[in-house]
Amino acid sequence: MSESSYPALSDDLKRQRASRFILITNISLISFFPLNILLPSFPALAEEFNTSTAEIALSTSLFTLVFAISQLITGPLSDKWGRKKVLLGCIVVSTLGSIGCVLATDYPGFLLFRAIQAIGCGFFVLGHALVEDLFEEQDRARVRIYYMTLSGSFVALSPLLGSWLQTTFDWQGSFYGFALTALGMFIHAQAILPSKAVSHQRAPVSVLRTLKSIVGNRDFIRYWWIAALVFACYFALISVTPLIFMDEFKLSEYQYALVLMVYGLAYFLGGIVASAVQKHISLTLQINTGLGLLGVAGVLLALIVRYEAMTTITLLIPMLISALAVTLVRPAAISAAMLLFSNSAGTAASAGNSIMFITAALSSAALAQNGDNLLMTIAVSFIAFSLLGLLTNARIGH
Repeated sequence: MSESSYPALSDDLKRQRASRFILITNISLISFFPLNILLPSFPALAEEFNTSTAEIALSTSLFTLVFAISQLITGPLSDKWGRKKVLLGCIVVSTLGSIGCVLATDYPGFLLFRAIQAIGCGFFVLGHALVEDLFEEQDRARVRIYYMTLSGSFVALSPLLGSWLQTTFDWQGSFYGFALTALGMFIHAQAILPSKAVSHQRAPVSVLRTLKSIVGNRDFIRYWWIAALVFACYFALISVTPLIFMDEFKLSEYQYALVLMVYGLAYFLGGIVASAVQKHISLTLQINTGLGLLGVAGVLLALIVRYEAMTTITLLIPMLISALAVTLVRPAAISAAMLLFSNSAGTAASAGNSIMFITAALSSAALAQNGDNLLMTIAVSFIAFSLLGLLTNARIGH
């Protein structure tokens, strides 16, 4: 091979890595359609199906619970059959569920197709497994931070996109958007993924034996439990924002979208901070710093509620601090956990993500039923979860 051939090879490798990163980023992008992008449509959905906004918020918890359970199947199957087959099959199922939601004529039918969509959305968990498969070990933590940072921009833009889809296509718009994005990802994954996952080049291991090993690893469970606590705070807060800003503060869909855009920008900036600090501090210190910020956000929110200083601006302050906390803690905790089982990344990711999303679904469902005490309950949860996370992190390695 001539020396002039090496630059071309280097360019090919760069394009290959970029293409892989685009796929993982697309998985993160599409995950915002079932929740974040749908948020501005909650009042329209309530009117369409003759129910309350609180019931629509509760349906989101149902979606998340079914989705969490579906991951327990998706991850192990991807270890056994290969990421590509499982990813493509799940995309088809979730797309059918999304189209079914558009065609639903009553609320029970809508819930049924939301559940089908959630079953297919189990492929969201494969993002973490694909990071293990497609990137070198020294690059994985950085890749996770990068795509979680990009997800912050999706958080920022998704309410505006959701508001535009609601205005242009009514509540069906987010489901159309999901289906079109899924189609594009199907074509992209079909083109770039190998037929078998990298892990399939190793000797096959019993899924049950792997799950037993994962469940028995206390540090793995602790890391994912920490990720679950901060994600539950994020998810619970974001899922009840329509009740706070649209029902109580009477903001328009566009004004509400702007509020969440500011929150999303903080999430994005938090990812940049996380990317910078991970080069200089340990994972333990990064996790503890984020958990400390979560506690600060809870105290501020409690004071705002206690002294009846609730406005859009004052509520944004603890929301922004909590966004920074989540972006510091989640990538650090998940990367540390996944390193323990990188040879069975699909099963490990599904087990961990299920812990995270079941925690989020149950906590948000409980919050949605709290009515007048909603914000104070969130504040107390922030403080309690912060302390619980710090105690859990202190026990890792012991």
